[in-house]
Amino acid sequence: MKAICYISNFSKGLSKNDIDKLIYNVNKKNKIQDVTGLLIIKNKHFFQILEGEEEKADNLYKKIKTDSRHTGVIKLLDTKIEGRLFKDYNSGEFEVFQKFSDMKKLYLYFNWMKNADYMPADELIELTTNFLKNNK
Repeated sequence: MKAICYISNFSKGLSKNDIDKLIYNVNKKNKIQDVTGLLIIKNKHFFQILEGEEEKADNLYKKIKTDSRHTGVIKLLDTKIEGRLFKDYNSGEFEVFQKFSDMKKLYLYFNWMKNADYMPADELIELTTNFLKNNK
């Protein structure tokens, strides 16, 4: 298993309709590929954590890097994991967040993961928290 986390910027001219299509496709394709994680869309930035089988995660990230809907893709974390961090979150479904109010459940889940003392989880929680603090 592997977890990859990245941040990127919206491309110029990215519309709400483009984002709606993106959300639909992300949910559909990640379910087919058995990829779990989350995508946060905030202040014209994308922040994503994806996890899955190593080859699938790497192939998905290669596609993401060349996607024209965003620019400035920066990989923040690329690590092997013993098990999925998000398998117990949202019934294992990939989650897309656009509103801060939707993130209460995520913070509760992060608190639960912190108690598990699982090192990759700590890194992902810190990256996610920093992103949210800097994009209010």
